[in-house]
Amino acid sequence: MITVKPERWDRVVDVVVMGSGAAGLSAATTAHDAGADVLVLEKASMIGGTAGVSGGIIWAPLNRHAAAAGIQDSREEALLYVRRLTLGREPDPALVEVFIDNAHKALDYLEDNTPLDLMLSLAFTDYYADFPGAKKEGGRSLEPKPFNARAELGEWAPKLRKSPHLAPLTMEEGAQVLHGGELPADLVEQREAEDIRVLGPGLVSALFKGLLDRNVPVETESPVDELVVVDGVVIGVRTRGESPELIGARRGVVLACGGFEWNAAMVRSFIGEPIVPMSPPHNEGDGHRMAMEAGAELGNMTSYWGQPAIYDPTVEFEGRPMIQMGGSRAFPGMIIVNHHGKRFVNEASSYQDFPKVVDAFDPITAEYPNEKHWLIFDASVKSAATIIPSLPGSAPAPDWIKRADSIHALADQVGIDPKGLEETVRLWNQAVADGDDQDFHRGTLWFEAFMTGGPDKGTCLAPIVTGPFYAVPMVHGALGTNGGSRIDADGRVLSMRGGVIDGLYAAGNASANVMGSSYPGGGATLGPALTFGYLAGRHVGGRNSRDIGDEAVLSNSSSA
Repeated sequence: MITVKPERWDRVVDVVVMGSGAAGLSAATTAHDAGADVLVLEKASMIGGTAGVSGGIIWAPLNRHAAAAGIQDSREEALLYVRRLTLGREPDPALVEVFIDNAHKALDYLEDNTPLDLMLSLAFTDYYADFPGAKKEGGRSLEPKPFNARAELGEWAPKLRKSPHLAPLTMEEGAQVLHGGELPADLVEQREAEDIRVLGPGLVSALFKGLLDRNVPVETESPVDELVVVDGVVIGVRTRGESPELIGARRGVVLACGGFEWNAAMVRSFIGEPIVPMSPPHNEGDGHRMAMEAGAELGNMTSYWGQPAIYDPTVEFEGRPMIQMGGSRAFPGMIIVNHHGKRFVNEASSYQDFPKVVDAFDPITAEYPNEKHWLIFDASVKSAATIIPSLPGSAPAPDWIKRADSIHALADQVGIDPKGLEETVRLWNQAVADGDDQDFHRGTLWFEAFMTGGPDKGTCLAPIVTGPFYAVPMVHGALGTNGGSRIDADGRVLSMRGGVIDGLYAAGNASANVMGSSYPGGGATLGPALTFGYLAGRHVGGRNSRDIGDEAVLSNSSSA
């Protein structure tokens, strides 16, 4: 951290926004519209951050699209539902109200003032839709309509991320297929050929086009190394690289540069268990480090956006191992076991809840028994399910997926206790025959079939009887961390000594998620990111400019 005002700045703007994901693009938009001269600095060579590889769903109660569809919602219902899930562990209960009161306003503003065009994703009901205050009919999750990146962004289009995890189909289209409907056979190929973006890439493309229309500069490969903090006030940043720059910020700096899941030391210190990042490999906690140096109060630092995942060693993304979502765990006839061969969770529980059980400690054996775990299934499931996107049911299993003609031999191959696994499979098959999984209640969680009207034991259970039998190792995937600087209702970073750090703001995964580690529905990451980006940008953009020594830039330019 630099604590002395530089003798000269290389550049001076009103607002510096670090990061070009959903939070950063939202903040840059509203800061500009509030009258500020804005500069966006992106560390990576690609634009979009974690949002750019996401599903692009946005959770926002009280939104106008739901109202137009005749779906009733209320502030009281939304608060009742969220507070049931946070269990009082959120960083600041008041910010839950700020989010619910402003999420729909933020989306209205972005839709009315940028090319962003949203639609209901009715297939996405609330994840705990049988809880008080939830919506079984959906309406709180929105997604972007398809966006023609090539036509709208021109030469910029190739610099915006695409998702390695998801096909270019909207969530509604995916749900249509799930319900037995059909899509045009060449729809995916057509979108790829024409560069039509949906999901997270569509969201980022539309918001980025809004910045292009405003002539807001977005500079890639521009990592920020330090904040300039003089007498407790943030007045600028220093970039690093071949040509470091000191950039003054007359009104403030917004940290929207993602989480710290790619920083092994920070993960060990704060998360305390091994996680495997599924985000772009640039979220290394830069914003967290700078905020800590400036005296920020932190919150939610032990939490992350979990995703039960599978590592396919034959696939890479941006030069790193490709980790793929393990949604197939919910397929009837699949169970997950630990190295004792025992089940330990309802396999179809939500991707945010599942990892919490993986980290359970057993005080009797003094171990984390679930740290290593495997998907177990038989030949009938292998032929019917898509285990991971790169392995459709009809494809032969690669060598890295273990298989054997008996459960005992399979367990021997992968290091699972054979007797334990045999007994678990026997108990599972008996539960299937009885139509009741008394151990972990498969077929009872709303999330198991949240896109198809809720769970049904008859369709969620199937036996494991037909050889060969398969075991796929799972990993502790993380879509991102969700702890960071605590903020106030305007996105200002709180100081550990009380009050706020003047001139410093945070949003998205660089801040402490307002709903703690809970996840009420599809888009519970992007909803708060866009909302607090909107609030932070509006506040910092509307501030009066401070005298930070602009004349140093002018005099240097004149002498040059």
